[in-house]
Amino acid sequence: MIRILFLLLLLVSPILRAESGLKILVVLGSGGTDDYTKEFTEIGELWKTAATKGEAAIEILGLGETKEGDPTDAELLKQQLAAEKSPELWLVLVGHGTFDQREVKFNFRGPDVTDRELASWVDAYQGRLAVINTASASGSFVRAMSKPDRIVITATKNEGEQSYARFGRYFAEAVGGIEGGDLDNDDQVSLLEAWLHASRRVAEFYKSEGRLATEHALLDDNGDQLGSRSEWFEGTTPTQTASPEAKPDGDLAGQKVLVKNAFERRLSPEQREKRDGLERQVVELRRSKEKLGEADYYAKLEDLLLELARLYDAVKPGDS
Repeated sequence: MIRILFLLLLLVSPILRAESGLKILVVLGSGGTDDYTKEFTEIGELWKTAATKGEAAIEILGLGETKEGDPTDAELLKQQLAAEKSPELWLVLVGHGTFDQREVKFNFRGPDVTDRELASWVDAYQGRLAVINTASASGSFVRAMSKPDRIVITATKNEGEQSYARFGRYFAEAVGGIEGGDLDNDDQVSLLEAWLHASRRVAEFYKSEGRLATEHALLDDNGDQLGSRSEWFEGTTPTQTASPEAKPDGDLAGQKVLVKNAFERRLSPEQREKRDGLERQVVELRRSKEKLGEADYYAKLEDLLLELARLYDAVKPGDS
């Protein structure tokens, strides 16, 4: 990433803390057994720990006893999404998914909900959204929820992968900044890196157990409803797309970080948003290099890099 070039110049300055504006909404589904209920609760705790480290707000649905007459977890989620005012939301689904050859459902405590129903509920939220469905049979959520400027991550490549998915624990561990998760060496783990790390851990598990893998995670953040597999990346760089016409995934997810490094925490939300936009322009320009004349390409690249340099130069010790 371009920001690494500037990181070493700024690490020696004091770390300043600011409100992230990020809300994490974790939904713990029905475990079905005591072991799975315990597992899902532990994953919820991993998210809580990561959110605390990242100074993000977090709410966990699906804990505690339910009483007759109380709203179901699904109803509470629908209400929460309709009322949510945070500028950025990560919706995390932890649990089981099912597919009966007709409909895909996430298994809530109480009535289950289809992928299409959940897709309509998240559309009520007006901010920047990431949907992270770590359940089995979750691959259809890419088709149901994919939109421009939205990140969708699933534990499986389609609804047919219905066996228990181990992806969720690995992802929750990685997003909090686990060692080995930082692939681009900028002292933080993005959603892209967490997805790549968790995908790698899943593959290692099945290989070590001598078992056929029953889960293959997907990432979609370009809005084309196709998604990408982790094998299509070299480090954090995409090397393959779902079709010859498709754009690579990963640009947006690579900029979303929960536990930020010292430099990132010194940027204001406005500076970070502007920087991210400029970096995406640089990436798009590089991908279109062959279509441009050499002089035109380098002139446009110079303009973008100079604007990035001015932005970084404005980040002084004492800024928030």
